[in-house]
Amino acid sequence: MSVDARHPSCFEFEARLYVVPSWSGHGVVETRRSLGPEIRETSRGGAGVGRWATLGALVGGSFLGGVAATVWRVDGLWALSLIFVLGAAVGAVLAIGTRTIFQEGAGDQARGTAAPSPPEGPLPAVEVPWDVARAAPEDSTGDELVLWATLTSRYREAREALVAGGGEDDRFTDPRQAGARIAEWESAYRTASRDYEPVARLLGFPLP
Repeated sequence: MSVDARHPSCFEFEARLYVVPSWSGHGVVETRRSLGPEIRETSRGGAGVGRWATLGALVGGSFLGGVAATVWRVDGLWALSLIFVLGAAVGAVLAIGTRTIFQEGAGDQARGTAAPSPPEGPLPAVEVPWDVARAAPEDSTGDELVLWATLTSRYREAREALVAGGGEDDRFTDPRQAGARIAEWESAYRTASRDYEPVARLLGFPLP
């Protein structure tokens, strides 16, 4: 009794599970791609030029300074400092050049295997609460998951709005307007509860 991203109609995006309804006419891959890249993918960009140059300078300066002190027997502080600076400059140039070569090679490879451009705007997909996914039968269809997720989310939102009072401060509100809002929340809650009750029975959730 569990459904996850391995379901044919589902995918995971930023730690959330989504299902693609059959009426959308789109596949899981293109729907997932329409939402954009994962956060962890966008944050992975490699070190910048400054970091490469700094690292190259430290390596080059340390290496040439070590050679000068141990092999060339240079013991003057001024001479060692000058050699370190020269080594740092050479190391920074080499590091930047190496980075450029790697980036050009990666860019050519990416252009050769570029994926189709994502569609403009997100395609239809319904978020499935994780407890609904865990309680759903393994043979659930995508449209069943859409229905259960929609009714469950609507019930929970209506319950939260009724309990929290919609976040409104009625101290300075006309009592008739406040009463109308409360009646509207209560009506929405009753309707959502009636629709959600069969889902709760099926998935083993507490009844409203």
